Amino acid sequence: MKTQAAVVVETGKPIEIQELTLDKPREGEVLIQYTHAGLCHSDVHIAHGDLEARLPMVLGHEGAGIIQEVGPGVTRVKVGDHVVCSFIPNCGSCRYCANGQQSICDMGATILEGYLPGERFPITGPLGDYGAMCMLGTFSQYGVIHQNSCVKVDDDLPLEKAVLVGCGVPTGWGLR
Repeated sequence: MKTQAAVVVETGKPIEIQELTLDKPREGEVLIQYTHAGLCHSDVHIAHGDLEARLPMVLGHEGAGIIQEVGPGVTRVKVGDHVVCSFIPNCGSCRYCANGQQSICDMGATILEGYLPGERFPITGPLGDYGAMCMLGTFSQYGVIHQNSCVKVDDDLPLEKAVLVGCGVPTGWGLR
């Protein structure tokens, strides 16, 4: 499927809106329609090159949306669920998650590379494989992300408010 996304192609250059291609979700992955995204200074750091990331990269790591499709083995969410994206995935079973330190889950080690587990890039475009910031790339209409990056929220919770829990609120809470 096609999606429009905001992409950093080269640091220090303007962010580009590009039409990209998304694979279907595979094992443990979901297709999300992003309804809301927040702009964080980390996005600006990647665009300016202050935070080194693999390029090209779809920006955005603070997002909320609705699950459109699930791949095999997905148990955390189902089609139609409203979710907030976690900028650090949590697997629930690595040594950190098992110890209550989900904020440093082993899955988060590659968030600046932008690929899903197995070094899979579900986004392609004119420049080949595209990474997704924090494995999310919320500055896009749609994304294929891992279920471990999804936090289901009640359907009546306004996603334009819930989106802030994806990065801004936990960052502020962690700095207190």
